[in-house]
Amino acid sequence: MVPSLQLDTQVAPGCTTLVISGDCDQDDVQVLEQALTVVVEDSPPVLIVDVSRLLFGDSVLLHFLLSAQRAQTAAGGRLEVRGPLAPAVERLLRETGTYAAFTVTGAGDAA
Repeated sequence: MVPSLQLDTQVAPGCTTLVISGDCDQDDVQVLEQALTVVVEDSPPVLIVDVSRLLFGDSVLLHFLLSAQRAQTAAGGRLEVRGPLAPAVERLLRETGTYAAFTVTGAGDAA
């Protein structure tokens, strides 16, 4: 059985962390869009998207991360993607040429 997507938001002064776990695919578009709307509404100076518990992500995840990056930049904040990244997620970012567009932390030995 494929683990369904789960989201958890943790708010601290100056920083909001959105933990994404399970699998992220086309079925999760609406859930991620709603989460992004709520998170950026608060305009945290730092938004951390923790994908260390995410097993799989496709173009839906990529679209979410790019949208979050744009929203944070427009609000004068920054986005951090926290790993370590699952192989499928790292491959998605590298093969699309977007890995360098994000500040990725906790990525282990990833170059």
